[in-house]
Amino acid sequence: MATLSELLRQAAELQRRAWKAYEPIFVALGYSEFPPDHVVDVVMKGGDDAAAVLGDDQERVKLFRVRKAIEEKRAILVPEEDQCWSCGEPLGAPDDQGTRECPECWSKVDRSGVEVPR
Repeated sequence: MATLSELLRQAAELQRRAWKAYEPIFVALGYSEFPPDHVVDVVMKGGDDAAAVLGDDQERVKLFRVRKAIEEKRAILVPEEDQCWSCGEPLGAPDDQGTRECPECWSKVDRSGVEVPR
């Protein structure tokens, strides 16, 4: 029987392989460097969700949903003044006061690009 140390080492090696498997996904999404945390989270959750249904009758449907959720995180070339200072996603349209909100992390910035307190 394997010792706990050996089992942990095997688990760590499998986790490292999983992380390496995500790198081509990030490249396919258009990220030349490591993407923002919210993108990493969606890709990793999608990988977990897909792994849970492999060999299942619902596999095709779940894989489609996971793929669509991940594709929504495709890198978009956005001018720096239109990017969220916190997560890099495109800011929403300005309201009547000129405040813009990030739809991803809900940060708000004013006309000059300065963070607005909540």
